Amino acid sequence: MRQPHRSAAVRSCSSGGADGRLPALVPLFHIRRVLYWPGHQCFLLGQRGVYVLNTGIEKQPQRSAREAVDVTDIFCDFDGTITRVDATDAVLEAFALPAWQGWEQRWVNGEITSQECLARQVELIQADRETLAAFAANLPIDEGILDLDQRCKERGVSLTIVSDGLDFIVEKILHRHGLLHLPVFSNHLWWDAQGRLALSFPFATQECRSGAGTCKCVMTRTTGPSSARTVYIGDGQSDQCVSGKMQTVFAKGTLRKWCERTGIPCIPFETLAEVVDRLFVKEARIA
Repeated sequence: MRQPHRSAAVRSCSSGGADGRLPALVPLFHIRRVLYWPGHQCFLLGQRGVYVLNTGIEKQPQRSAREAVDVTDIFCDFDGTITRVDATDAVLEAFALPAWQGWEQRWVNGEITSQECLARQVELIQADRETLAAFAANLPIDEGILDLDQRCKERGVSLTIVSDGLDFIVEKILHRHGLLHLPVFSNHLWWDAQGRLALSFPFATQECRSGAGTCKCVMTRTTGPSSARTVYIGDGQSDQCVSGKMQTVFAKGTLRKWCERTGIPCIPFETLAEVVDRLFVKEARIA
């Protein structure tokens, strides 16, 4: 997961009924992606923001007879957790002007929010769409994500990516490895009419204490039964706040050190294969 990060308004549409029809004010050509969410909503990720549609239909995962019923929702960080390197930092190191490091240090020092940090850094990137896409697609991943995805499918467990990085980069990596079906909540990188990079924060919230571009605490809320066991997997600073709200946390890197220092229970790991082994293969019950 990325260590710095990032306010854009969320446009909310409460019209639209149980038939799932889109509100008339949402232009269909603006919709890039539809993300269903536990409960009665789906998110319509458009070119300039997010539309929230109340469908009245609760999405429930299909469970097999041999599912381990104590795990129902898994949320996973992306940068440094699914990827072997921090993907956002890799892009900045390769294509941004050197001043990006100064913004990074100001964020580390607590002088600016992660939103401002990433917005300023994106302005310094000197690369076109095709160059960024090719670079992102070749970033290495933890191959354990493929097994984790397969196990979740078999057991009817929801697997969602929550990232405070850049959705364009995330999507190119997922596409390369056949994982585009996974729901992703991340900051939105786009190009304006003049071909300049722009950044928006469709999943930011005013109440987010860390000022993150993607408020992971909000995006990991579940409407499942009280017996549902939620699992979080992460490695860094943007995973700290949400880790205190999860029933089970797998932590590595600076997140593990933070959990140990603050008394947040966590299960240490280095690879996602270890997470799969703990959750599914040995069918160990997690405390």
